[in-house]
Amino acid sequence: MNKTTIAFLAAVLWPAAACSNEPDAPTEPEPQYNTSVDDPTPPAEDVAATDPQALGIGVIHEPDTLAYCTLMQAAHEFVYDDPATWRFVFLSEAEGDEPPARIKINDEVLTFSEEMRTEDADGIETWRYRSEERGILVELQLKPVDGGVEHTDYEGTMAIIEPVETEKMGVKGSCGV
Repeated sequence: MNKTTIAFLAAVLWPAAACSNEPDAPTEPEPQYNTSVDDPTPPAEDVAATDPQALGIGVIHEPDTLAYCTLMQAAHEFVYDDPATWRFVFLSEAEGDEPPARIKINDEVLTFSEEMRTEDADGIETWRYRSEERGILVELQLKPVDGGVEHTDYEGTMAIIEPVETEKMGVKGSCGV
């Protein structure tokens, strides 16, 4: 083919490629995101219904908590004597057969029940917790890194996996007394 033939075919085929016999797909409403950090975050159930990807794990500030398991973001610096640093992403109690956990989803602290707990051959523990009131499923993948007679320190990841999977965040913390 010479240059003239290629130019002619491009001029003829380009407009044809732009046209389509398929009707336009219906457009979904655009999700509404906060434009300022001062804007209130919508309730978790509203966000889950309209844009599940907008669900996010928040931080619970709870100085002097008596929770059995306390996990925080991996980059967070916890100082025992500084209550301002007591900021957690996962808190669970030791009482009962299935200790309830608390996780902040957007601006709402929800109660979660343990759904599953397994350990693989490499020692990585997978914990799944579900919020019965919202149907949100959170998965933690944790590896014990240190411990003693009455506590275990963990490092790993945490993510919402239902209604849709969100980005994993690094976590660290401990369970025990």
